[in-house]
Amino acid sequence: MKTNPGVDYATGHAGLDTPRDDLFVQIIYSSMSAFAGLVLVARLAQIGHAYLRYIVCSGAAEKQQSVWSITESPLWVRIKSRLLYAPLFRKRHNREIQLSSAMNMGTLPSRFHSLLIFGYILSQIVYCCDLKYENETPAIIAELRGRSGTLAAVNMVPLVLFATRNNPLISLLRISFDSYNLFHRWLGRIVAVESIIHMAAWAVNTVREANMSALSQHLAETPSYAWGMVATVIMAFFILHSLSPVRHAFYETFLCIHQVGAFFIILGVYLHLDLHNLPQKPWIQWVILIWSVERCTRLLWLIFLNVSRRHGMTKLRVEALPGEACRLTFFLPKHYPVPPGSHFFAYIPQISWWMSHPFSAAWTETSAIPSQKSIQSLTIGTKTLTLESQSSPFTHTAVTLIVAARQGMTRALYTRAMASPDEAFTTTGFLEGPYSSHAVNMSSYGTAILFSGGVGITHHLLFIRDLLLRAAAGRAATRSITLVWAVRSMDSVRWVLEYIQEILQMPNADAILTIMLFVSKPRSPAEMRSPGGVIRTFAGRCNPATVLEEIMPRRIGATVVSVCGPGALGDDVRKAARRQVDRGVAVDFVEEAFTW
Repeated sequence: MKTNPGVDYATGHAGLDTPRDDLFVQIIYSSMSAFAGLVLVARLAQIGHAYLRYIVCSGAAEKQQSVWSITESPLWVRIKSRLLYAPLFRKRHNREIQLSSAMNMGTLPSRFHSLLIFGYILSQIVYCCDLKYENETPAIIAELRGRSGTLAAVNMVPLVLFATRNNPLISLLRISFDSYNLFHRWLGRIVAVESIIHMAAWAVNTVREANMSALSQHLAETPSYAWGMVATVIMAFFILHSLSPVRHAFYETFLCIHQVGAFFIILGVYLHLDLHNLPQKPWIQWVILIWSVERCTRLLWLIFLNVSRRHGMTKLRVEALPGEACRLTFFLPKHYPVPPGSHFFAYIPQISWWMSHPFSAAWTETSAIPSQKSIQSLTIGTKTLTLESQSSPFTHTAVTLIVAARQGMTRALYTRAMASPDEAFTTTGFLEGPYSSHAVNMSSYGTAILFSGGVGITHHLLFIRDLLLRAAAGRAATRSITLVWAVRSMDSVRWVLEYIQEILQMPNADAILTIMLFVSKPRSPAEMRSPGGVIRTFAGRCNPATVLEEIMPRRIGATVVSVCGPGALGDDVRKAARRQVDRGVAVDFVEEAFTW
């Protein structure tokens, strides 16, 4: 078919199918909204079920909770075991795929996440391929240009939203930031590919209608095209730049480049759309609004939490610990409650400038505003813990993080502490948070089994303290807590020994709590002697399946299995929990992961 020489398919609106583009946009947002609504309904049902269980079981005897220990619906058993909790294939999920000690290929998404990602990619391919093939070739290419550009622009809205720490969907749908970050990475790849297709289609028609010099002339003389090319080139670079081996090997460098590049992408797309007054401009305005509001929110919250006119700014005490770790104690100048299972982003300007890093809150204490002397000695004024004392408005909050020394900031922090007198130093630091998806109501379960690997213990300590406090006050269904902690050596135990000792002194701890400590590389048989009572020690690796087989026959009511630690441990616990689900046991599985 001959090309109509009087039609501009390269830069004009000729060949575009705007009504069909708008239809696909409506389908995308309608399907996203419908899925979010479906998840919201499911979450509300889950919350209602957990609240009913909490009300009924808080004052119930152990036998009265037995009705909650079994899942009666075979369909729900299959959905949980084979879809919601299932890895993509047999077992591997959060265990990193490593080609060598220096090359980390990342993790595999779960089966449910994989279905969502595959379905969305497939839909984008269908939208891009649904063209009027009976038209002449330049018209088809022009239609592809419009379609791919529209899809890229509309996908930028969820792309940016899913990358934000204050994404309102996290608390609304109770989906973790880790999951949204997974979708952010895949949406980024989709937007990059669609942008490249958009630019390539424009270039092909431009060259067909004129020549290569016309392409260069357009880029040199038309700012809209130049800024569009800038954004597309950065996106293409991001496809390689954000691959897991690069991202994990140089994460701090990656993050800095990524943030600067994202700014220029948003700027380039906005100018590309604005200078041509294109109808997709409102979407990039939404992107700018989301990005700006979230950044301002973080800044204002950072100031609110860490700055006080009466008591100054947050002080940070850093101590080197055995086993290449640091204890970071942030003395906030005001009181703020920290829910169990929360994590913070820590800013330490002397070590990492403006960069922040996420860490689970290992411990919190409330007391009078500390003096410099009390900070140096770390005496915070202990007192009897109650639920009321944790929410007192007349105290300040000290938040403790345990940080394992690996690379970048964590290694620099440990090196600085080791070189300081008494292997500790005081500086200025800031906390942003607390953040959490609060996937389940821990106090609604009769049995809580908490698996921790190494520094992953920090995620569970506040849960244990909170459950014991609630159980003592008759405000929890919890009757049994088992902490299963896998460490390489006893050095790791010293990281949180004082907190464990405080937990053991709490009411009913000896009746409710059991600690199973697995040490894979003990120095001597002497250090493996169990102190008896609550704590049991084992030499060797932890086998989650064996642990659950031991605990499940004497479970009380519904059971929650939580894990925080290395990916290999998480995958083993997931497999063992799914086995129990298959047997009809009422088990909810929760994993805290930082895979980004």
